[in-house]
Amino acid sequence: MSFLIAGAEEDLEPFCAAQSTFPVDSLDEFRLYLEQHGAQIPPKPKEVPTGRNMHVRHPDGFVVEYVEHRKQAAKT
Repeated sequence: MSFLIAGAEEDLEPFCAAQSTFPVDSLDEFRLYLEQHGAQIPPKPKEVPTGRNMHVRHPDGFVVEYVEHRKQAAKT
């Protein structure tokens, strides 16, 4: 999966902070795993239009954005 983001430099800053992005099923569950392995994690995930995300600094300094996409409502 790839995506392209364009815009003013100040608008792109939050996207450039992460060195990689990974989708996860549950930020809350993955957060526990990351904490047990020494990652630096913000107090709570950030709400974004597509769901929630958090930027995590791993013990080796690698910064990763983890994204939990909002579930789509079932069509009736």
